[in-house]
Amino acid sequence: MKNISFSRIVIAVLVAGVYWNLHTGRLLWAGSGMRLAAYQVPEGPTAAVHPEVLNLQASFSKVADLVMPAVVAITTTHVENVQENPQFFFGDPLEQFFEQFGQGEGSPYEHPRMAPRGSRKFKMEGMGSGVIIDPTGLVLTNEHVVHDADEIKVLLYDKAGKKTEYDGKVVGKDARTDIAVIRIKAGHKLPFAALGNSENVKVGDWAIAIGSPFGLSQTFTVGVISAARQSLDIEDREYSNLIQTDAAINRGNSGGPLLNIKGEVVGINTAIYAPTGVFAGIGFAVPINQAKAILDELVEKGHVVRGWLGVELAREITPAMVNAFGLPDIKGALVNSVMKGSPAEKAGFKRGDVVRNFNANPVESSDKLQALVAATPPNKKVNVDVLRDRKKVTLELMLGERPESADVGGDEETAPAGSESKQNKKAWLGAHVSNLSPDMAESFHQPPDVQGVLVTDVDGGSQAEDVGLAPGDIVRAVNQIPTPDIHAFTKAIGNVKLSEGIVLDVLRQGRPIYLSYTKP
Repeated sequence: MKNISFSRIVIAVLVAGVYWNLHTGRLLWAGSGMRLAAYQVPEGPTAAVHPEVLNLQASFSKVADLVMPAVVAITTTHVENVQENPQFFFGDPLEQFFEQFGQGEGSPYEHPRMAPRGSRKFKMEGMGSGVIIDPTGLVLTNEHVVHDADEIKVLLYDKAGKKTEYDGKVVGKDARTDIAVIRIKAGHKLPFAALGNSENVKVGDWAIAIGSPFGLSQTFTVGVISAARQSLDIEDREYSNLIQTDAAINRGNSGGPLLNIKGEVVGINTAIYAPTGVFAGIGFAVPINQAKAILDELVEKGHVVRGWLGVELAREITPAMVNAFGLPDIKGALVNSVMKGSPAEKAGFKRGDVVRNFNANPVESSDKLQALVAATPPNKKVNVDVLRDRKKVTLELMLGERPESADVGGDEETAPAGSESKQNKKAWLGAHVSNLSPDMAESFHQPPDVQGVLVTDVDGGSQAEDVGLAPGDIVRAVNQIPTPDIHAFTKAIGNVKLSEGIVLDVLRQGRPIYLSYTKP
């Protein structure tokens, strides 16, 4: 029998002890009572990152640390009287349907026998964002965020995540730029963001949005400047020179800042293009320079005083308009209509005038004219050069003060309604037009004495649809040739070359507009 050393006996006992304890559920070193060392996760592979990339990441973190304490969440409450619909009926419940959609006099549902209607007060709540721009508590946001608000609450977050709520009060607001200033009283200095220069913004620059989308406060998203100087109609408001970005913006981001990589505010987020109701990669911000230009007036007066001309302008001058109006180029602002009693009417402006010079300043576009007029104080005399019938005309104008409401403008053949006479109807590029009778004008909400041909239908996918024609439009002229009836309309379009362009003088629900089209 071989001699077994003492050390081997100890090792055998230890191994047996471990084996036994594994089966009893206790993972201990036998005889010691000490726990086994913790499991060590092996180190996995990592990618090499260029120092500049790490520096960029650090820059975003610095912007977040710097600006997020100055970004606030805003909630508003508006009390509104809402008419209640009756829930119980005396008689046929379809009476309400026919009352709403109308059967005219003599209808058996002309006087429906329903329970009397009442009204109740409802609290309408809204949410948005804002950014503190002054340590005394001035907050910049959108006008539409605080519009008609009866109560405003402003929520601040410090770096530790602690939140504090303050009451907000509107200091000033301007619907034209969608900018508002509210004030909160904290009793101490507040963190605030620096205002940059939106004129320096370029396509491709980094863009950072901070706000409270869907009520999720302190949300930080990153993208780039996608486009600059976009002009859009948003919920019946016209905005110019908007900054477009693909940094994620959703409902609740309105009023929050759009920042550059330095953390400077270059815009105030105001709108999104959202066919699905949520962010689709296209958001818009009001350039901060537009806000800076009116901040003093908003804080001191509560509103902005602007000059007012009193005209409605075409969005742009197209090559087709150049041919139709005999213009030297596409520069200028085409007068679409002149408001009654306005400074423009008193000065002698006419529909079809093309403004080329305003107070010794060249006018390249409608946006430029609007900016020049807005920047000129009311009650100031200025000279305006227009092209009218291919001739230069100088008008002397006394500017007015822009009202607040302006921010939220031969042988005639008459066919009876429903007539199928080919003599009184025509199809052109997919548009079906007809001579106009007083009854037809009334049914399409047009003035009874208007002259022109009525667009009764437009084929889907047709060139007429591309032109922009819609059922109910009244075409009054083609390339400035009056079209009081089908005969005149047929003759006018017979001389049109779509490759050179066409301009239609259209009346749409009482509102005159120009439609232009050039065949590709």
